[in-house]
Amino acid sequence: MLKFVRRKIDRLLAEIQYMAALRQHAKQLPALTAQDRLIVEACREAGAFVTSLEVLGLPLTAPMLEDAEKLLVEMQADLASRTDMTTWGTGKNPAYPQIFTVTDLPAFSHWAQNQRLLNIIENYVGLPVAFQGVHLRRDFANERPVTTELWHRDLEDRRVIKLFVYLSDVATETGPYEYIPRSNVTSAIARQIKASFAKRVVSNPYDMGITDDEMAAIVPRSDWRTCEGAAGTVLFSDPIAVFHHGKSRTQGRSALFFVYTAQEPLRPQACKQYHDRTYARPDQLQPQT
Repeated sequence: MLKFVRRKIDRLLAEIQYMAALRQHAKQLPALTAQDRLIVEACREAGAFVTSLEVLGLPLTAPMLEDAEKLLVEMQADLASRTDMTTWGTGKNPAYPQIFTVTDLPAFSHWAQNQRLLNIIENYVGLPVAFQGVHLRRDFANERPVTTELWHRDLEDRRVIKLFVYLSDVATETGPYEYIPRSNVTSAIARQIKASFAKRVVSNPYDMGITDDEMAAIVPRSDWRTCEGAAGTVLFSDPIAVFHHGKSRTQGRSALFFVYTAQEPLRPQACKQYHDRTYARPDQLQPQT
């Protein structure tokens, strides 16, 4: 009992310190253009904002895309060499996402740390930000939802921006990012969703969320938002703030996942996967220069 009380007190003190840090840093937030301010406001109000690489117009986009395309070819060859593709995506051989950590490759890290981009994210997070890393990811069709196809929320920090860059055209059949706007989830609804997840975990301990049908029983499908887009679509989202998933698909997709938190995230251990060796790295990976 005493340990429980101490943990509660520690958490309360941490939240008080966090709120004080937000207030103090609010005076030091970098100025934004009206266009970039819209991104921040949309993430605060809805939880996501959709744009494109062309509209953003960030430098170094072309070399980043060139390197991504080369690595996707390597990923395909790697997967084919070690997987029975005849049963890939079946119940006997689930098609889990294929992920390369490319954080240390300059083409990706330099683009990700563009100052304008960091300024946008700092205004949303409210504190000095850290670029945690980037995954190059391929998702596939499955007979049943696996991993991030289930509805869930992330947990790295109090506020997070994940920036997704679609590398292939993403429509309904290829599994777009789908989320429920913050305004559509009251605290009571959030408790219902958590209860539904807790019930599922009893019989499916490795599942990380709930199914479409389970979510629809709590939040109607008309309240969901689907982020389809052509290759080059860019999505800013706070996956801590909104329930989300990659919509179940009948065809594969590829994308880059860039991750940003405060410099001292709430759960630093959850951020390690973006820059350590949890996932594969390209053979030609070189230290950042």
